[in-house]
Amino acid sequence: MLRILGNTSIKLLVTLVLISLIILSSNILTLNSFSIVDESRHVVIVAVSTLPNGSYTGVSADLYVRVVCPGSGHVYVETYPLSEIDLQASTRIAALVASQIANRSFYSCDFFTSIKSDSPIIGGPSASGVTAVAFTAALLGMPLNESIVMTGMIMPDGSIGPVGGLKYKLEAAASRGAKIFLVPYGQTTDVEYRVVTTRRGPFIYQQIVPVTIDLISYGHQLGVEVIPVANVYEALQIFTNGLFRAPTPRINTEVIDKVNNMLKPVLSIWIDNISKHIDNIINESKSIESKALNSFSGWTRYYIINALSNIDNMMNSYISTAKSLADSGQLYSSSSSYFSALIYAYWRLYLLKSILNNSYIANQATSINSSIYRIIDNVNTYIMYRPIVDLTTLSIAINTLDRAYEALIYLNRSLASQDILTSSQLLAYSSARLYTANLWLSLFNYSYTGTEISSSDIDNMSIYVEALARNIYSYIISFSSSIQLPQDIFSEASTRYEMMVESKRSLDKLTLGISSISYMYLTLISVFTQNLDATIDALNRTIGITLTLLGNAIPIDVPLYMDLIKTYSGDKQTAIYMLARLSMLLSIYRIIHGTAMGRLYTTTSPQTVQQYTNVCIITPITILSISTTTIPMCITTTTSLYTSSISSRETITLTITHTEKAMATNIFLFDIVAIAILTLVLGLLLGIIIFRSSVVRRYS
Repeated sequence: MLRILGNTSIKLLVTLVLISLIILSSNILTLNSFSIVDESRHVVIVAVSTLPNGSYTGVSADLYVRVVCPGSGHVYVETYPLSEIDLQASTRIAALVASQIANRSFYSCDFFTSIKSDSPIIGGPSASGVTAVAFTAALLGMPLNESIVMTGMIMPDGSIGPVGGLKYKLEAAASRGAKIFLVPYGQTTDVEYRVVTTRRGPFIYQQIVPVTIDLISYGHQLGVEVIPVANVYEALQIFTNGLFRAPTPRINTEVIDKVNNMLKPVLSIWIDNISKHIDNIINESKSIESKALNSFSGWTRYYIINALSNIDNMMNSYISTAKSLADSGQLYSSSSSYFSALIYAYWRLYLLKSILNNSYIANQATSINSSIYRIIDNVNTYIMYRPIVDLTTLSIAINTLDRAYEALIYLNRSLASQDILTSSQLLAYSSARLYTANLWLSLFNYSYTGTEISSSDIDNMSIYVEALARNIYSYIISFSSSIQLPQDIFSEASTRYEMMVESKRSLDKLTLGISSISYMYLTLISVFTQNLDATIDALNRTIGITLTLLGNAIPIDVPLYMDLIKTYSGDKQTAIYMLARLSMLLSIYRIIHGTAMGRLYTTTSPQTVQQYTNVCIITPITILSISTTTIPMCITTTTSLYTSSISSRETITLTITHTEKAMATNIFLFDIVAIAILTLVLGLLLGIIIFRSSVVRRYS
């Protein structure tokens, strides 16, 4: 017996015990990585309801959220009574944003929402901002101040988009005893349409007039403090009484400078090629100008000559601007100005050629159409069959497709026009945009390294973007009968939206969805926001945070857009569209990058700091400067805080596969069994040692 249970056997048993301890500890670490969560939160939300006479009133509802981890990335929505607009898409985006902020994989948790109201409500995305706040608080285990009510639409970048009916919602918030009402940044005023009756002699006249309401002053009358917030980070800071700290943007300028330096020779080639191309087109049009003008006499001839003169003036102005921008080092802005000049050069040529040949526009359109679809197919094929797709390659594909589809849009508009001047102008824009699509396509010839992205990442993101676009589109349509929309802007949004719906490929849907949402955002800004400077400031804040969270993973289109936006300081509407598009792109890159790498950036590192009195959110990062005074948003609190820790380095976390998610729920059971086995082994070992010692003492 002693020979069997010798020192070697005991050593073997000790080794087995150590292995068991290692396995057990690894499972405990895995369990900690999963960080099992089952948290619920409640907030009051406000909405607009339609009365029997067709007028509107504010109503309140109760929003209950629950987050369970581990999970599978499912989002469940319950509404009672049924909302007029589906809330699934905006709630899913809220869950995605919350996961990013809480440093978690979206696919490792399940999200539940329940909205209960006493009256029917006009749904839509206006409660999605506070939904993101509630989800994030649940994930972080932070309490919410339920005396705060919020309205605003969550965007993928975490910004709070504009919504309507703020006066009615403020009244509803006050009726529920709210002390603070958070609104989208730039929406501290609202417009109410009232019927005004006047008497002139024996006649009584009634007319509907718009009345601007200062929500901050009106809120004071109701006992509610109205505070604008730019993004969900700022909203969280207020909702948690400062427990959550909004991140301070710290953009990695070295990475941006590195990308700019890499692109300088490429952009120089672009500028050289496009300027030569413009010269060739001008020379070709000059060679047929006399012949075309001789086709007319009298007023028609004068009309064409005057049109050509205006075209030349605009073209030369853009060329002059392009040269100036190139001299100042703004190469992408210079190429963009050359693009505008190229439009006028093509317009000049197409106008003269269509005068000489009635079928020229149709024939040229057929050729351009073939080239456009060739680019679209080539990009999709390239991405589909490329062994590795990184973030920069994806950004090139999106920007190439965006320009190709814009060329297609203007091509179709050209064919629909019956006026030779308009049709030639629209066709010129299509040709110029096709030219720039080819420039972006040429960037595929360069090699890039970065985060590997799977096709499923692109598929999933396209589904989310399409769902969000459908949701926002339905929201805009719901109030279009009572509020006049900016038709030129909404037309751009709806055209791209319809193309997105009809598209079959994920990359096409993603590209068109980004563009349509950007125009929808501009539509909402035009309808609901009177302060464009505030909108620019809010977008700057959010972009600064997203850039910080991306760290080193900045695709090449980001610095180019940052350069281009600065040239639109005088055109605020265009600047807002460009900022909204950049912010959308950044958020999508961040989500895809985080999903692909199995990494999420640290935004809530729990480092307790000393008590303080005034918390002011001041964002120093500005992509587009505006001539307005930035007023810090301050809240007062005396609680200890958890401050955010932003780092440009990625923090590696557990990559959760489907198998691991299924196993996660059994980790506790596995550990219990392991502990039981380990106890038996230790007991057996101890018994052997005691038995051996007693035998040795007996025979010694």
